[in-house]
Amino acid sequence: MIVSNWKMNGTKADIELWINEVSNKIEYKTEVNCVICPPSCYLDSTRSFITKINSPVQLGSQEIDSTHQGALTGGINGQMLNDFSTEFVLIGHSEQRHYLNEDGVSLRAKLDSAIDSGISVIFCIGEPSEVYSNGDTKNFLTNQLDILNSEDLANITIAYEPIWAIGTGLSAKTTYIEDTHGFIKNHLKKRLKNKKVSVVYGGSVKLDNAEEILSSDSVDGLLIGGASLDSETFSKIYNLS
Repeated sequence: MIVSNWKMNGTKADIELWINEVSNKIEYKTEVNCVICPPSCYLDSTRSFITKINSPVQLGSQEIDSTHQGALTGGINGQMLNDFSTEFVLIGHSEQRHYLNEDGVSLRAKLDSAIDSGISVIFCIGEPSEVYSNGDTKNFLTNQLDILNSEDLANITIAYEPIWAIGTGLSAKTTYIEDTHGFIKNHLKKRLKNKKVSVVYGGSVKLDNAEEILSSDSVDGLLIGGASLDSETFSKIYNLS
């Protein structure tokens, strides 16, 4: 899985151009999902662009709310996402944990909402710089992972994004990524009765480090932010997978 997270960037015209160019440039493999997560206001038009050219690109949302309906200004629920044939949703991204004060309770509710709606989840976890510096990453990630249950794993991909590497230009060393991904997989396998889970990496992924990161057997894909906005760069990274 190679995912482009646009965050709060782009215009409708930018997304249409990106869909057209990526669809022509990638060497698509059915076993490697190619996903775009545009801003929520462009989900409908992005689906239209994908459908218009029968693109292999799949649609992901940056957000889902746990409330199915009601008085939540700005909310977007699973039914709405299904109206756009949304296939994936990001949950637990560090920016939303920070700015929206998301905790285990609210994230669990979002997971239930997505899974009940038949939408596959990309569940983001990662440690801040002080935890990393203190060598306490694994305990920190354990707490984030422990809201998951065995039924979730058929519908979830884990995205490991060290917070200290997001948007900073710093990427974790490959040996550190391998060790951390191995820990995540072994922890979930042990706790959830041998269930397998895919783990993708995010955090200042660029064209010049993507191949090395993807070369690790413990890395099952990438979640890419700023570098993915350029269709040429994203397509080259996808073709490395």
